[in-house]
Amino acid sequence: MKKALTSALITYRRHRATIAKSRVYRAARYAVFSFVLAYILLLCFPQVLFGHQVVSGNVTVYSREPVDQNINTVLERAQLRLATSPINSAEVKPKIFLTNSFRFYSVISLYVGNNSFGKGYAALDTNNVFINKSDTANDLVLLNTADHNQRSLSGVIAHEITHLLIRKRFGYWRNLTMPTWKKEGYAEYVAGSSTLDYETGARMWKTNPRDGTGYQYFKYFMLVKYLLEHDKLSVDDLFNRDFDVQVLEERVLKSL
Repeated sequence: MKKALTSALITYRRHRATIAKSRVYRAARYAVFSFVLAYILLLCFPQVLFGHQVVSGNVTVYSREPVDQNINTVLERAQLRLATSPINSAEVKPKIFLTNSFRFYSVISLYVGNNSFGKGYAALDTNNVFINKSDTANDLVLLNTADHNQRSLSGVIAHEITHLLIRKRFGYWRNLTMPTWKKEGYAEYVAGSSTLDYETGARMWKTNPRDGTGYQYFKYFMLVKYLLEHDKLSVDDLFNRDFDVQVLEERVLKSL
């Protein structure tokens, strides 16, 4: 009888422990789900955090501070760059969010890729673009790094809007799955520059051609520039054709 009671008590305690663990698990799962949902909603509708806005043509700029009047000049420069692209379309209506803070940009990024000049979220079907800390009066975006820590704001805006144009032209799924070098290279090409100046990028590539760390976007830019200007491909050909990337890289590297 005593053994039976002991066994029943042990079984009961195990049952209670299982229930407790199950409740903790469900609570944790619910908390994670709620956080992810809230974060996605914030990325889709960040306007609630930005109290100021300026509309220029098809572009709306949002800021947490009064928008510097020089933003109109910045947007004009970006539009001039975008006008050079045959896939440019006024039907795309970008929303540019100036975070004006390294920390806020990092939080929006969940500290993933937070040392970038700007970003959109390709998996979300929105026209939202987030910009790192910027100096609108001097047309600059800044990074919290020691080197290569600034780039033109107009160029970054043109780069990010080009991603939206690529998605419109080739569709949501193709935009997600097409090679990174094509998307980023063409965005850099439209922007008219890369994260590195030509001399620095070429030197880094020649010094370490098998490892693109630090000069990857410059390489992408050069690959696309070579195909469009040397091989005279159309933008549609660039995105629709398959390429032997290793052979292409060798050709471009020899031309530098």
